[in-house]
Amino acid sequence: MRLFIGLAPSAPVRKAIATERDRLHAVLGGKPTSTANLHLTLAFIGQASVQTVQSLRQLIAGIDAPRFAIDLDIASDFKHGGIVWLGCSTPSPSLLVLADTLREALADGGVDFDPQPFAAHVTLLRKGTPVAETLGAAIHWPVDAVVLYVSESTSQGVRYRPLYRHALK
Repeated sequence: MRLFIGLAPSAPVRKAIATERDRLHAVLGGKPTSTANLHLTLAFIGQASVQTVQSLRQLIAGIDAPRFAIDLDIASDFKHGGIVWLGCSTPSPSLLVLADTLREALADGGVDFDPQPFAAHVTLLRKGTPVAETLGAAIHWPVDAVVLYVSESTSQGVRYRPLYRHALK
């Protein structure tokens, strides 16, 4: 199983992100991320066993973090692969603490994960034209849970399915 841990937007936030994705797609081209797959990754685990899922559930359940909010207010891109994303011009300190806490717990638990530095973003397009802009109005995202996802290949493309959800305080 291919796993990652992230944040899932509520339905209204997902709709607002999808609207921004569609606006950028019309201008920049590329392949849009499906609305159902919109998320913010905290840690990418990659291939893992069924036993690892149980360990990850316990590890995530042990995270003691408060609810917080982030504001997605910039659109930019990663030069490699033409990845166009939404992010925060000023990441929430609570988001950064949550990502650090999670990554420390993974390391302490002996769980391998992608060691690249955390970059708070929601992928909107692949193979899009480069962009750098401030959104007219930020998308306010109340964060209330951490989610363990499995990435599944289907005949319709990749699907990110939640396996476990841990509510924040």
